[in-house]
This record gives sequence, C-alpha cells and structure tokens, in this order.
Amino acid sequence: MFTFGETNSKKMKKIIAFSGSNSSQSINQQLVNATAQMIDGVEVIDLRDYDAPIYGIDLETESGIPANITKLIEKLAEADAYIVSTPEHNSLIPAFLKNILDWMSRTGAKPFGEKPLAVLSTSPGGGGAAKAAAVLEKVLPYLGADVKGVFNLPAFGSSFDAENTQISDLAKKEELQTLLSEI
Repeated sequence: MFTFGETNSKKMKKIIAFSGSNSSQSINQQLVNATAQMIDGVEVIDLRDYDAPIYGIDLETESGIPANITKLIEKLAEADAYIVSTPEHNSLIPAFLKNILDWMSRTGAKPFGEKPLAVLSTSPGGGGAAKAAAVLEKVLPYLGADVKGVFNLPAFGSSFDAENTQISDLAKKEELQTLLSEI
C-alpha cells in the first residue's frame, strides 16, 4: 500500500476518487474502490450524489448553478489529488459525466485546482474504455486538472477479481501503482 506525504510533521495527502458512471453496478466504480484500497488517504465519493439536470443555457439563466454542483466543487476543493474513472459510451465519456463537467465549467472555477489527477477506465472488452479515457484526459485540464497519466484496464471480467475487489492482472496492477505514485 502506498502512503503519500511525510510521516513526521507534514500531513498525508487527501485524494478524492470517483467514477463517472451513474450505474449502481458500475465496473468503473469497482475499479475506483479497488484503487482506493491500494493507497492511503483516499475518499471515494459517489458522483450520483451530485447529479444535476441536463445543462442548458436557458436553465442556467433561469435557475443558476444547481446546488449539487456547488457542493461538488466545494468537496473537490478539500483534496490534494484526484482519481477519476470513466466508462465508455460510443467511444466517448458518458452523458452523465459530461453533464456534470459542463455545469462545473459554467461556474468559472477550476474545480480541480491545478492539482494532480489520474484518469482510469475499464470495460468488458479489450479496449479498456481507452477512447473515453483519452477524451477525459483532454477535457479535464480545462477544469484545472493536472493530468499525470491514464490507466486502462481491458477485459474487466478476466482482469479483475470482483470477490476480493482487486485487479487480478499483476502487470496491470503494477502499471496502476506506477501511475498512482505520480499523484
């Protein structure tokens, strides 16, 4: 298990981790949970707790920024680093995640505060949701993320031990540990 921060007088890094999925059975959330077990100082949040209506300029003009988006931005400000895992829907990030990012962008804030972030993705197929992760890697810097790298876990069913909540592919697990050392 990795430990971030110095053991003497410096505090340990606080890392916030979440999946961009709105599915209760999300394999990307399972990947986030397993990743959180690999390092100290991780708080896993459920992005579904910060859901917002589909963004539209008319809605924003009429109602302003949704309270859940403000709460999410306040929550993200507590962290020193981030882990974000994305599913892939038609080679893109899910509409659920994009909608939340759209709303956050409308605040004018940089919710990730120029802090380090690791992008993760997984899928049942051999691509590991790499196309969606590449999109997220390009988008997040606009919201102030210092993206340190991307980790893709292909073939979730055979690369992940769901019973023990861990990556079973040892080479991929080592690859993820290397990325985590960068945040």
